[in-house]
Amino acid sequence: MKDDLLFQTNQLIIKIPSPEKILIIFNPISSAGNTEALACQLEMELTLHGKDVEVCTSEKKMKGYTRLSDNIAASDLVVVVGGDGTIRKLLDAINKTGTPVYAIPGGNESLFARSYEMSIHADDLLRAINSGTCLQQFYGLISGKGIKGEKPFFHMASMGLDSLTVKNIGKRKGPLNDSIYIWHGLKALCSLHHPTVSVSVDGELVVDHGSGYIIVANNSAYARNLQLVPAADPSKNELVLGFLPGARHQHELIKAMRILQRKPANLPMQYFSGKNISCTLHDRAYPLQVDGDYFRNRDIEAESTVDFSISPRPIRVLIPSCLNTNTLQICSMPENS
Repeated sequence: MKDDLLFQTNQLIIKIPSPEKILIIFNPISSAGNTEALACQLEMELTLHGKDVEVCTSEKKMKGYTRLSDNIAASDLVVVVGGDGTIRKLLDAINKTGTPVYAIPGGNESLFARSYEMSIHADDLLRAINSGTCLQQFYGLISGKGIKGEKPFFHMASMGLDSLTVKNIGKRKGPLNDSIYIWHGLKALCSLHHPTVSVSVDGELVVDHGSGYIIVANNSAYARNLQLVPAADPSKNELVLGFLPGARHQHELIKAMRILQRKPANLPMQYFSGKNISCTLHDRAYPLQVDGDYFRNRDIEAESTVDFSISPRPIRVLIPSCLNTNTLQICSMPENS
């Protein structure tokens, strides 16, 4: 079940034995706060189908998951009931143990779950378990001066209105909802300024002291089909940098309109891709948001360099049987086809 041969990078779609021992991890403060009830319902359904199920709560910090590493390693599948922040904190643990992951959308956006057409329904999870089809997916790593080790992310890291917004939300306790994000987003818009950065991709300077919105993406999923970086794909072992030079308030209004329409942003962004991206922040400190969280609860200091790289090996994502067949075919195609 945990054979490293399954991690061959040229084999994106793999089959695993139907998981029998399942660990459910739920985040009690995700979204509307109903994740515990969802986790208990899943436990009951899986147990009725003969599965060995354990349920536990998520940890507030990534280092807390070291206490669950043995449980994760002993499981055939980890089911996460929560949002993208919960997934992010689990990336290292599920990578080291080789345990596949499945997500139940329980966060405000739940981009991870929605990217793979995962639902809250136990029947969909059971069909995925019986199918045993996994995608091998890469994720991003963040390092730099003052950052201990490498911090993982699955979707994106960015500096702009979104990072100012999550900083404003800050250490708020309890479930979050759309109205909270809208309120803090309006506050951020009133004080919006963009960072000045220099960026290198695989050693080549692509932005030299440019001011604007910046995003490093591993996945195209972003806020209700906005697709700010449509070429980003966790099936590829590279990251995509999106930069909007001279970003203005009107660009945020365009984004807001497109979110309501559930359409891609189609902003005049510049794109660069590679395995290693270095971003140096100039002028003054600025917040960084990572998968919807305020990174380390502190701003990136002026003249600091943040390095982004791709994970050396992928994680395994158990996918629902309803996932579009074309999606699987695209994932299995060689990059140069």
